[in-house]
Amino acid sequence: MPHCDVNGTSLHYQLEGPAGAPVVVLSNSLSTDLRMWQPQAAGLSARYRLLRYDVRGHGQSPATPAPYSAALLADDLAGLITGLNLGPAHIVGLSLGGMTAQMLALRQPDLVASLCLVATTCAPPFGTAAAWAKRADEVRQTGDYRDVVEPMLDRWLTRRFRRANPAGVALIREMILATPMEGYVGACLAIGGLDVCGKLATFPRPVRILAGEEDPGTTVEDAERIAAGIPHARLTVVPHCRHLMNWDAEAEFTPLLMHWLAEVTGRG
Repeated sequence: MPHCDVNGTSLHYQLEGPAGAPVVVLSNSLSTDLRMWQPQAAGLSARYRLLRYDVRGHGQSPATPAPYSAALLADDLAGLITGLNLGPAHIVGLSLGGMTAQMLALRQPDLVASLCLVATTCAPPFGTAAAWAKRADEVRQTGDYRDVVEPMLDRWLTRRFRRANPAGVALIREMILATPMEGYVGACLAIGGLDVCGKLATFPRPVRILAGEEDPGTTVEDAERIAAGIPHARLTVVPHCRHLMNWDAEAEFTPLLMHWLAEVTGRG
């Protein structure tokens, strides 16, 4: 798959779907890559010009030295969209991807046709930048973050999903373990420095927010805080769902996403 040189790095991406169709961009979470969107990719690329990419330091996008910032990751995405001549685009971001999407809308709103913010927040999850700096420091000191994998999977996926879809769990675990250490650390520091609450109050494009009812990381309250700062945003809480919503509640999430995109693109 190709790479695009942007913002001092080279982002790995996959572009599919009919030329001339509305552009949909999917931005992945911490410790995953573009395969994170596997459950939705075929359906979306049948209808839209679909761009998936590996966030800096994840998948096949090089892990440049930490720290990263949300602004840096947003500028990466801006460079990719403009470099491929695809803007404005409908941005769908989950967790770190949703943080990146908000920052992109703040820094370059002309590139954003709509936002779908999934399982994300406008300030550091778990409350403080210090918590994320501590997590990054612990991982860097040990040189190994295998110990964080199982707690991460527990936050991301219900036991129901883990029993029913062992192949999906295996792929998600594989993505986590394949994430370069420097990319993980850099992204943790970007999350810790996030501060976009209330800053998109005048953003003029449509905004949809999706939150998992049982998500312990980016909570319903976090989603409500985003919504409170964007007067026209619409919030939906998906029941019985944890953080990695596009897998954990695929049967509910995918129709919600498809309906939203049909609404904002006019392609019903």
